[in-house]
Amino acid sequence: MARRGKDAFSLILIALLLFAALALAAYLWSQKQASAPTAPPVATQPTSPDMLLGNPSGATTDPANRGNFLMQKPYYALSYNDGTGTPNWVSWRVTAGDLGDAPRKQMFDADKTLPAGFKVVTHKDYSNSGFDRGHMCPHSDRAATAATSFATFVMSNIIPQAPNVNQKAWAQLEMYCRDLVRRGLRLYIISGPAGQGGRGSMGSAQTIAGTKVIVPAECWKIVVVLPEGNAGDDDLARITTATRVIAVIMPNDNDAVGDAWAGFRTSPAEIEGRTGYHFFDRLPADVAQSLRQRIDRLPIAPPQALGHGGGGF
Repeated sequence: MARRGKDAFSLILIALLLFAALALAAYLWSQKQASAPTAPPVATQPTSPDMLLGNPSGATTDPANRGNFLMQKPYYALSYNDGTGTPNWVSWRVTAGDLGDAPRKQMFDADKTLPAGFKVVTHKDYSNSGFDRGHMCPHSDRAATAATSFATFVMSNIIPQAPNVNQKAWAQLEMYCRDLVRRGLRLYIISGPAGQGGRGSMGSAQTIAGTKVIVPAECWKIVVVLPEGNAGDDDLARITTATRVIAVIMPNDNDAVGDAWAGFRTSPAEIEGRTGYHFFDRLPADVAQSLRQRIDRLPIAPPQALGHGGGGF
């Protein structure tokens, strides 16, 4: 009897030890799962021709992604950064049908389509700052109708640009691009700010509107040039290693920029290095790599006379 009782006690003890070991293993596994890093948000895939070349920052439509929030608007697309109060980049296509003589809008609108809790940048936030309200997608690239033109006068499409950048070299580049379209070409363009700290008409600044809006150190643009095609053409398939690419980085410095823009040409790879973005991600790898290294060297005519201080301020 005593031996049977002892055996039963041993079996109970072994069972308790096994249960304790299983419980400990389950606890350690749960702790490991809790501490494991969450997967990064999956980049939203382009659904409009304005994002034909891809999503260079991996922006998503998740409102929790406040620093890289994707907005696919009717006439352009952008990644918005709630921390800087500016777009990270804006992307759009320009064809002959987009051009016209629609008027400018006098006041810029706050973007009421931003998610709840995002900061609201207004027209007045730029007033008396020494910096222009610099369009990324310019109104003249959407001047076919008043509606398309006015759609660019939204603060999520704007960065603080030094007046001599916005009204001179940057405006000259915009005009050059539209001249290409008028000569029978089609453009895919992406532009944005980089860094922090610029010089406007009132001196240097890191931010405006208190700390609400970050002043960028540089402004950049990439233009992919294609022959104007037909409706239904696969423009992505028409981009080859021979396609012309114009890439520009300008200092956001009122004292360093004049009328000419051609001297600021660089490679998309250089812009990638400044921003951390990855351009041309929808193209075949060999084509994308060739375009990233391209520096445009075609001769550029002298700057043109501007009628109203540029297309974007």
